[in-house]
Amino acid sequence: MANRTRTIDEKVESVQIALEQINIEAAAREAGVPPSTLRYDLDKVKRSLVDVLKNRRPGPKPRSFPPPDSSSTN
Repeated sequence: MANRTRTIDEKVESVQIALEQINIEAAAREAGVPPSTLRYDLDKVKRSLVDVLKNRRPGPKPRSFPPPDSSSTN
């Protein structure tokens, strides 16, 4: 379905499924790290999926302007 807006839950679920299919031992061996380290790092990634996958407006963030200085008089 092209151009269908997916919920954040749908996005997170599909990425979690993909992450679960990784062969941790083989990936850790190829990366030269212990499997426990890779599991720890992947757990951190899984916990941050909601923030990473949420929709954001494209472009730069709007600038926030400081409140007017009350000490200046005109």
